[in-house]
Amino acid sequence: MENDTIVAPATPLGVGAIGIIRMSGREAISIASRLFRARSGKKVEDFSSFRFYLGDLIDPERGILLDEALCVVMRAPRSYTREDVVEFHLHGGPLLVHRVFELCLREGARMAKPGEFTERAFLNGRIDLVQAEAVAEIVRARSEKALELSLRALKGEWGRKVRAWQDKLVLLQAHVQVSCDFLDAPVPDIEGFLLKELSSLREVIEREIKSGERTQVLQDGFLVVIAGKPNVGKSSLLNIMVGKERAIVTPFPGTTRDAIEEIILLEGLPIRFVDTAGVRDSVDFIERAGVEKTQEYLQDADLVIVLFDRSRPLEEDDTRIAHIAGRKPHIVVFNKSDLPPILSKEEIYRFYPGEEIVEISALTGEGKETLIAKITEKLRAQIGPEEHLTLMSAHQRETLKAVIRSLAELEREIEDGMSLDVIGLRLDEILREMKRITGENIDGKLLETIFSHFCLGK
Repeated sequence: MENDTIVAPATPLGVGAIGIIRMSGREAISIASRLFRARSGKKVEDFSSFRFYLGDLIDPERGILLDEALCVVMRAPRSYTREDVVEFHLHGGPLLVHRVFELCLREGARMAKPGEFTERAFLNGRIDLVQAEAVAEIVRARSEKALELSLRALKGEWGRKVRAWQDKLVLLQAHVQVSCDFLDAPVPDIEGFLLKELSSLREVIEREIKSGERTQVLQDGFLVVIAGKPNVGKSSLLNIMVGKERAIVTPFPGTTRDAIEEIILLEGLPIRFVDTAGVRDSVDFIERAGVEKTQEYLQDADLVIVLFDRSRPLEEDDTRIAHIAGRKPHIVVFNKSDLPPILSKEEIYRFYPGEEIVEISALTGEGKETLIAKITEKLRAQIGPEEHLTLMSAHQRETLKAVIRSLAELEREIEDGMSLDVIGLRLDEILREMKRITGENIDGKLLETIFSHFCLGK
């Protein structure tokens, strides 16, 4: 446990119904006792743990009443940080929250660093580093599935996988040790056994990394690009998908000069919808820059909605965008189904043979639900079966990639005839590398970097 006491607002700054000030450390209860007077007359030192008490927050030096508030004490070791924790729940005016925070500082607490409450929970052994990072992912979750995966990690599911891999390495170390200690009775074909087990472990971790890379979009959002020639209805489609007038709609081609991005949830999936400038040759410098930006978005897109105007004949700009978008996962859409048809599906089949074409009217909203179902179907297919999903942090992913490189290198060294005692040392190095994920072998600088990405007060 740390010797000092930390304090921070635990709610976002701004006007709100409730503001929470959180303290943790040896002096938390003592500081709270100087600031809070319970209506019952009970002293803060005598408060029952995890029970709210109504009372007044005061400035003890000036004897001024600051607010009517609630106070709750969570005693060590059964608290979030395993230290004494106190929270004041007061009215959510930013000036009031700041004044109470300043009083806590004046009475001896210091301002907490971002993520320091969770860092103390980790350092005091309440959670491992995998669970600590899951807390940050819960806070920043942008979809139901990302929240579910983060909660599963907080409950230890992801950590148990990592520890199973660590246990496998320990078992291999034991086999190597036995063969080194009992030369007259070595493990039969120990090299072949090690190669088989190391290869199997490497493949399992590789699959987990790929799963983590696929599911990262559940936090970042799927990039869905609406592409088509000028005046095909891209801005109108964006507006009906996000449910508001996000893009300017006019009857004049080239209105959208830059990409317009909006994030929404569709059936639990976070989606970054992008309305792009129409792809066409232009002498206008700004529009030309917008077209170049469109092509960049198309390169990065997880899904492209290729939009055609059913009420107009096929043009060169349609052909250009069809070829570009055809190299990416896509959905072919006929817009303006409320107008007399001129463009036929047979003409589009030249670019997309036999593909389903979704018909919509961005003006009336007809066909919107069909398009949404198609979008979510395509995106869910990209992330695979939900029961095998893993959401991992950048630190975890990079550490596992380093482990994979080390495992592959060790396999080559065993094939080249490396001695068993050196193999044992190499296994120990790989095990220590993997323990960086759970925090059993991690340097202070990396730990500081990880927790610096947390919000203040968590």
